[in-house]
Amino acid sequence: FAVFPTQESMEAAVDACKHGFEFEGASGLKLETLEAEPDTVQWQNFGHAAAHEKALKLVAGFGIITLACLFWAIVFYSPYAYYVMTFNYENGRQPGFIVGFSFSMIVVIGNAIMYE
Repeated sequence: FAVFPTQESMEAAVDACKHGFEFEGASGLKLETLEAEPDTVQWQNFGHAAAHEKALKLVAGFGIITLACLFWAIVFYSPYAYYVMTFNYENGRQPGFIVGFSFSMIVVIGNAIMYE
């Protein structure tokens, strides 16, 4: 990316380099316009990360997702599962509407946590 102070200076640079230019020993480079303002580009995501840094970030990401799943399972799902497992199903009784609704809300909260 090359950031120019004005639209006119960007257009002048693109016109001047129509046939390519040389930079640090590499020849045949060309400028192309891009429909993005500098403040809309996520500059923090640009870099030259080594393979081991990428692998470490990947493992950390899986670790965070695993911890979030465990948190959801222990804090939200376990009480519901305990209630359903200890419910008295004798004589054809079934858990009521509130139990079904509670499970739906547990799923909604779990999805919200995981998508965050």
